[in-house]
Amino acid sequence: MEYKLLAVDLDGTLFNSQKEIDRETVDALHEYKSQGGKIVICSGRSPLSTRWIAETIRLSHPIIAYNGAVIQEANGEIFEQTTFRQQGVLAFVQACEEYGVYGHLYEGDHLLVPEENDWNLSWIENNIPSLELSGGSKEACQRFRSQCKVRLAHPLHDYVSANKPDILKFAAFPKEEGNFKEFTQHLQRLTDEFEVSSSFNFTNLEISPAKTSKASALKKLASRLGLEMNEVAAIGDNFNDLHMLTSAGLGIAMGNAPEKVKERADAVTDSNDQHGVARAIRRFIVK
Repeated sequence: MEYKLLAVDLDGTLFNSQKEIDRETVDALHEYKSQGGKIVICSGRSPLSTRWIAETIRLSHPIIAYNGAVIQEANGEIFEQTTFRQQGVLAFVQACEEYGVYGHLYEGDHLLVPEENDWNLSWIENNIPSLELSGGSKEACQRFRSQCKVRLAHPLHDYVSANKPDILKFAAFPKEEGNFKEFTQHLQRLTDEFEVSSSFNFTNLEISPAKTSKASALKKLASRLGLEMNEVAAIGDNFNDLHMLTSAGLGIAMGNAPEKVKERADAVTDSNDQHGVARAIRRFIVK
């Protein structure tokens, strides 16, 4: 088998637009797995969210969460984790205040928020989607949801200064009165602290610790498994997948990906509502 490891993004890739994973895609994943391939979920989602999804579709290989900040076994045992430096967390919080941007922090499987709003009110349900059509049980879903919390920490600066939490990821969203473009440019200049990407075409930001990405985590995991990157295939749909797609031996962009992502990929498959992952596996990977 040319590609012994397959890294797959979730939102916009494995998930269709209803946040479900269709049967054809699950079957294709297990077809690849039955031939000796290893499947790694590689997502910006939390460790708990990625474990819930892997358990539901019966994947048992390691998982990359928070855009590379966490590498864990399928049972939740974390064997590598990268957190922000304290000064980086404070710099992010200060920048949010200065530029009028809403930002929240991910501490383990909990969300730290400075206010309640549309970006966080349904976070637990979005973080642990029901997956009813993908085989998820209500009891298991509730078990996972009960382990997530949204914590109001206002002001964030004081909470961070007092508690020094281990933060794994930031997310930022524009406010009508803020300056999101200048905020983005400001963070992109702080390369000693931040890796800035987006899963929504830069209408939001996903910020990781410096030199942390899906690609960097995938390289570490491949090495741990005794594989070279030319033995790795990757499928993704957005800018936070771009380094992963270009680092893998075969990088496949979804049909719903932005054109700039498609241009950098080795191949393009169908969209996430047209069984794009299944068709990519059968067209390019499983011979």
